[in-house]
Amino acid sequence: MSNKYKWYAAWIAGLLGISVAAVAQTTAPLAPPLLPLTALHTERVQYALVDGQAVYGYLSQPADAKGPQAGIILIHMWWGLNQQMRNVADQLARRGYTVLAVDLFNGQVTRDRSVAARLADIANARSGAVLSNLEQAVTYMNTHQQVDRLGVIGWSIGGQYALRIASELPQAFNALVIFYATPDTEPSQLVPLRMPMLAFFGGRDPFVPPSVVEKFQWAAGLASAQLDIHIYPDAQPGFDDPASTAYNAAEAQDAWKHLTTFLAEQLQPAPVRTASG
Repeated sequence: MSNKYKWYAAWIAGLLGISVAAVAQTTAPLAPPLLPLTALHTERVQYALVDGQAVYGYLSQPADAKGPQAGIILIHMWWGLNQQMRNVADQLARRGYTVLAVDLFNGQVTRDRSVAARLADIANARSGAVLSNLEQAVTYMNTHQQVDRLGVIGWSIGGQYALRIASELPQAFNALVIFYATPDTEPSQLVPLRMPMLAFFGGRDPFVPPSVVEKFQWAAGLASAQLDIHIYPDAQPGFDDPASTAYNAAEAQDAWKHLTTFLAEQLQPAPVRTASG
């Protein structure tokens, strides 16, 4: 079997919770053994109250989690808090993290680009409310879930807000990851970001061209920010989303490997038991 198809098989197996040799080979060396999906506790939780309206997210964590845990906040792309985001939350929870996938769109989910653009515009017009949403997500993770180390991951518009909330509350985060998000390109904007950062971009992204990525890297250098950038020359936004026409299994698997290694290094989740151990 070619490497390309091994990567594809490993990615699909991971989403389905199937244990195969290819999946084991992609596990970050510092990460604990993967938990089966049946060993997770998942639920819809209210984590915020914005403008008098309850905000609900998707929580996924090891079912036997005890004591302080490493936590991750996921911020969805412009499709909304969909099944793909829940799948990512579950896969990270299998590695020992307590994961909260937040909702910026009041429960609205779409695969229509025009609808997604409108939802993103509405969120941007209410950026203060969005930041309040995310600030309360941090409080929820710290107080209700008692996480002792916290990371944030955002995709597209979610990546832009991951940068913003990390700038607003730099002391709250130990790791920041963005996927194909329009980044800040002024050094002064990046100075508050003292946590290690990981960023993924596509060379064929019409919204974030290579020139913008270069400015981001330049600004991070001047701001003495800890930034690791991965660029996939032929990739477009959504290269890691199996439901997207831009999906590329090899690039998605490579990004997942870098992501999980980075999180293991920065968040160091406590060891968790497998079903057999």
